Amino acid sequence: MTPESGTFGKFGKLTILPPERDTVKKEIDRIIEAGARDHPLHVIDLDNVVQKHVNWLRTMPNITPFYAVKCNDDPAILATLAHLGTGFDCASEPEIRTILGLGVEPERILFAHTIKSVAALAFARSHGIKRMTFDNEWELEKVAKVYPDAELVLRIRHDDDRAMISLGNKFGCNPREDGLRLMDRAHELDLKVIGVSFHVGSGSLNADCFYHAIESVRAVFDYAQSKLGVRLELLDIGGGFPGDTGIPIQPYADAVRKGLQEFFPNPGEVNVIAEPGRYYVGSAVTLLSTVQGKKVSYGDHFGKRKKIEHIMYFINDGVFGTLYDWLSLRNINNLDRAVPLGMRKRSNEASYRTTIWGPTCHSIDIVCENVDFPEHQIGDYIVFANHGAYGMTLATNFNGFPKATVRVYVTEPTWTMLQQITDKDWKLKTLSFLEAIYRQIRN
Repeated sequence: MTPESGTFGKFGKLTILPPERDTVKKEIDRIIEAGARDHPLHVIDLDNVVQKHVNWLRTMPNITPFYAVKCNDDPAILATLAHLGTGFDCASEPEIRTILGLGVEPERILFAHTIKSVAALAFARSHGIKRMTFDNEWELEKVAKVYPDAELVLRIRHDDDRAMISLGNKFGCNPREDGLRLMDRAHELDLKVIGVSFHVGSGSLNADCFYHAIESVRAVFDYAQSKLGVRLELLDIGGGFPGDTGIPIQPYADAVRKGLQEFFPNPGEVNVIAEPGRYYVGSAVTLLSTVQGKKVSYGDHFGKRKKIEHIMYFINDGVFGTLYDWLSLRNINNLDRAVPLGMRKRSNEASYRTTIWGPTCHSIDIVCENVDFPEHQIGDYIVFANHGAYGMTLATNFNGFPKATVRVYVTEPTWTMLQQITDKDWKLKTLSFLEAIYRQIRN
């Protein structure tokens, strides 16, 4: 079978590859062998997205994922997850419009922004999207006027201080103080609160944080039942799950399971959902960038000859493009995760103190700084693995530099499986459901 490329409905443009091992890796090798590209390129592996979903169903089968659209909104990724039966965490009217355009039912959408415009609330009401988050009394009063039939989810704050990006300084409330007061206020306004959510921060490095967050949620559930006579039914454990290759999700699943067993021992008491973004797409995208410029600093060596002291490279993508997320990696001194894959593959060569710059004229456009790398030449590729989270969605055209182009790949068996998912009830798309389709394809 030869690769088949074209436009495939809601999936957009993609290439179907033969069912061979490492087919996407081979495509990347072919692109590199073809020579340098003027613009950066994102290679999306849809098989990786499907494998992540299967792994989620294996490790957390009782927790429904609502994919965070903001993480990567590529049409092929969204269409794949819609077929697989995930829900969607949307933060704006345009995101909701996009997901509704895929034929996703309103009950599969969570309006997960605690501050919503009046127009966005009216739009959600007109399209039957009821579930939405809040964390302050002004939002409650706004909802009471615009969408009194909404089903509200109180967002509490519980931060992982080792997360790549903290969210608690902007969203969420103290569960035992403000949270209980907000429950009272919602009751006074005759608004329906159905549950509690939290988000430990994007790119969490502390699995136990989920356990302690669930413990905090328990206090709100108990208060609602004992003081207000309200039975909450939804627990949203947010996002923060790792998505890079080699970082297992199992410790996070174990922490969540432990928290649910201890603080929500009755499985029928609560419906548990999550908002994974980075988990689903982090390892699904590879960035291919090329060296467009180079500076070398030399120093005297025993007063006779010069030796390389520092090399600076200028590549065709940077933090104003699709490498914005690397600012967070540098800020938490996580240099192991901020090393380009292409550099690692040449680790047997002599290395030099190196700084990699993006293409813009801004001085903060630094990809990595003062790290040891082998020497590269102008036109060489520098490959960044694990680049699916917050790359394209945060990219700008600062200084007029274009955003990365995108190529989407999927193997023939996975594509066939996706086309055969016709069941309309998204809640029935379990691991056994997907495995049955795979068996049908093999037979």
